[in-house]
Order: sequence, then structure tokens, then C-alpha cells
Amino acid sequence: MDGKRLLLVGTYTPDSDPPGEGEGIYRVWFDPMTGEMTDGGAAAHTPGPSFLAFREDPPTVYAVNEREKGTVTAFRIDGGAGLTELGQSPTGGGSPCHVLTRGSELAVTNYANGVATLYALAEDGSLDGIVAEFAHSGSGPVTDRQEGPHAHSTVAPDEHHLLVADLGTDELRVLRGDEEVGAVALPPGTGPRHTAVLGEYLYVAGELDSRVHVLRWDSGTGTAEHLGSVEATGEEAAGANFPAEILTNGDHVYVSNRGADTIATFAVRDGGARLEHVANTPAGGPWPRNFTVVRGHREEPDHLVVAAQNGDSLASLLLDPDTGVPADTGHRLRLPVPVCVLPVPITRIRRSGAATA
Repeated sequence: MDGKRLLLVGTYTPDSDPPGEGEGIYRVWFDPMTGEMTDGGAAAHTPGPSFLAFREDPPTVYAVNEREKGTVTAFRIDGGAGLTELGQSPTGGGSPCHVLTRGSELAVTNYANGVATLYALAEDGSLDGIVAEFAHSGSGPVTDRQEGPHAHSTVAPDEHHLLVADLGTDELRVLRGDEEVGAVALPPGTGPRHTAVLGEYLYVAGELDSRVHVLRWDSGTGTAEHLGSVEATGEEAAGANFPAEILTNGDHVYVSNRGADTIATFAVRDGGARLEHVANTPAGGPWPRNFTVVRGHREEPDHLVVAAQNGDSLASLLLDPDTGVPADTGHRLRLPVPVCVLPVPITRIRRSGAATA
């Protein structure tokens, strides 16, 4: 698989909540020249790995196990793209849906009860105990989705803070060390799901209001100013739409829209303080829950790889290097219930292994 990029894909499994037909974590080999994808088979059989994260030193993959009693599992990854389980730990809640690595720490968010859990990581990458559990309270105006806290994701806006997007309380909860030190309020009914960081600016995908919110982060005070928002599809969606993933690449922001089934492209304006809608591109399948940027080979353009959850497939889109707008390559890969795509730098792992052998 020389020249191919390694993607790890998380799926729902028969023993996860919700259940699915996946086997766990799959290997996918991606050709950065063409956008073609090849199924490399199951890399790990683990329950409901609906979100994945990577730590480079040592090369380790972390997967939430989305079940009623949530767990998180650590895997060592080798140069042959094999995964060896290092251990598993309870997450302090149910339906864990996001995991983030930062240095020697790991953060997991539990959707069911809103608890965010912070772990220490051992030198070998394994889980080394819980540092803190952050419970929360509150609700929002969308009564069927915001009856209580629902922690959905975590980002690191700087080296000192973590921000937990709480869909149930319309807040970005601010963590520093082992303390929850505040919260950034978003408009009622936002339903914040995921957050992207670009310099001092935060871009928040509102799952419930179908908008992208722009905030300016102040690392000194641990607070943020809400600057405005735009429709996640650039205009009012024709039907129900639920934004999911949001990522930055260069001076563009990309959002996956479930319902509209598009990837929306926004150009960053005014240094980051404003987003301008550029295009909507068909996502390549229904219910694009997650996507990632795969870097081009040398000077070649980047791609997006989209997980179409309800289409049981991955799609690759080529990013125009001038406009930033993605275009469908036509390449698809059938996989059961794909819900997370994680690029892994397998070439660097192989080189590191050779250097230490």
C-alpha cells in the first residue's frame, strides 16, 4: 500500500447504542492521487466506536464505545496498520460520542448525562486513570432534545483550556486543569454539536438551529464573544437539516449537513470574524455525519472523505486549490454504518518504527 493513506473508520455495531451492522474499526486505504478507496478489513472488533482520536507519540488510537454504560478503549497501532488493545476504562456516563487527545491527556464527552471526563495517559499510550469528571446541569428550549445537559464534543482553543459543546444547555463549557471555570452562552435553541478553531476564532455547528456560530475566543480571560451566525446551508434549508461535523482547512470552513446531505463551504472573511457562504456540494451519500481532510500528495490538492451514515458508504471529494470548493470524484466505498473517519500518518509510524528497531 505504498503511497496510500491510512484511514480508520468507526462504525455502529450490533452491541452499541444505537445498534448497527458494523464490525468495529475498519482500515481504509486512500489513494491521494485519485481519491479511490480500498477496504482493508476490520482493524479492531470493539463495541460502537463512533468517534476516534489519534496520538502520535507513541502511536495510539482511542475509540469511544457508544453504549448505555460508556467506555473508551486505547489501541497501539503498528506500521502494518494493526491495532492492539491496551485497555479500556468507563467514561462516567452513557453514550460517549467524542474523544480528544491533548498531550498526555484524553477528554471524552458523554451525551446521555452530559458528563465530560478527563484521563491521564501513560507513556505507552494506555489510559492511566481519571483526572476529573465534570458533571453539569441545565436545559434548553427544544424540549425533546434539551431536557438536560448533553455533552457532544471537546476542543482545545489554546494550551490551557478545553471547551465542551453542550447540545442540551446551549453552552460551551470552559475547563481549565481539573476545574470547570465557566461557560460561554449561545443563543437559545442552538444545540452546539462540534466546534472548529482557527486562531482566536471559534466556529460552532448548531445541530438544532442549523446555523454556524462565530465567536472570538479570549485565552487570557477564558471567555468568548458571540459575533454572529450564518445558515449552515447558506440559506434556509428546504426541509429539516442537522449540521454535524465542522472543520477548517486553510481559509475555508466546511460543514456537513444531514438532511440537506451536503458539504457547505464557507470562506473566512475579516480575519476570521465573518463567514461567507461559497457553495453547497452533494455529500456523496445520505446523512453525512462525519468527514475529514486528507492531505494531497506533495503539491497535489487535498480531498474530503465523507462518512454517509445512512448510505453505508464513504465518498471522496476533491478540493479545488483555488476556490476551496469540493467536487465529487465519483469514488465510493461500501462500509456498514460509517460514522467517523480518522486519518493516521502510517508512513511516519513506519519510519519511527524503523528508527527504533
